[in-house]
Amino acid sequence: MQQLSLLDFIVDNSKPKNVFVLGNGESRDGYDLKQFRQWGKIYGCNALYRDFQPDGLISTDWAMMHEIYSSGYCSNNKCYFRQWKLLPEQFFEMLQYTGLEQSSMEQLNEQLKSLDLDTVDKFLHQNEKGSRTQLVCHGIDPERFKDAILEILSKFKGLPKGDVRQKLGNAGLWITWVDDNDMAEDLDTFFDGEFMGWSSGPTAVRVAIEENKDIDNIYMLGFDMPRDGKVNNVYKDTDCYITSDCKYVSPMNWIEQHENNFKKYPDKKFYRVIDDGSEIPEWSDYNNVKTITYGNMWGRVVV
Repeated sequence: MQQLSLLDFIVDNSKPKNVFVLGNGESRDGYDLKQFRQWGKIYGCNALYRDFQPDGLISTDWAMMHEIYSSGYCSNNKCYFRQWKLLPEQFFEMLQYTGLEQSSMEQLNEQLKSLDLDTVDKFLHQNEKGSRTQLVCHGIDPERFKDAILEILSKFKGLPKGDVRQKLGNAGLWITWVDDNDMAEDLDTFFDGEFMGWSSGPTAVRVAIEENKDIDNIYMLGFDMPRDGKVNNVYKDTDCYITSDCKYVSPMNWIEQHENNFKKYPDKKFYRVIDDGSEIPEWSDYNNVKTITYGNMWGRVVV
């Protein structure tokens, strides 16, 4: 039998501590995500749960949060959601899309059909209630919904159908019936009442740091953020996402939100990992941020 010495039980604290945050840009597509677990915890965003179970899943999008919860994922996996406030079942009685007059419904439906868009009833989303007695509600009331649809249809008339769908965004109402002992956490509570209103990616980076305060390096994969061309997302053409024929989504809000993380955590090193040679010019003034290749990342973590 092999004899163990005291040295075999000493933890090597000299190795840098890492965390991996996965955006859904197409540059990370094709990599085996499980392999990163040997070098650190993994956090991700939105539809990532369809393919992979990270240590923490972050979403700030109404439709996406509803899909994730309705799938049953939150029963056994840690999730962080925006404005995840529990309401009693009596609140549901106040939320009815039938508040729109029938004539208004018919007119809206005709305009929506002309653009090959879903009719009004399809903008009401509700999962199975069962014996659940609490819910989370996101979205807008019937009259505001009608006004939003009419404004979009008139303002963006003539746009390609996919772009009109993109402009519709979060128009609608999501009723999510919840269980008592799930693993979904409200981001407002997590951040001690500081509501940032950020997108999922930068929020995921911040959650990863706050949950792992002793880490040294944050590796950000799939944060492509192009400024031209078509939409760049692993999950385009699927539920809750725009179609591949849509214009790219401007990354400026994401870029600024990430900058707030760089400034808040100056002692952490942030690595944007991508092989296309792209840079984020706005980040060049930060000494704790660097864009590196996957090969460079392997050289840093495989020690």
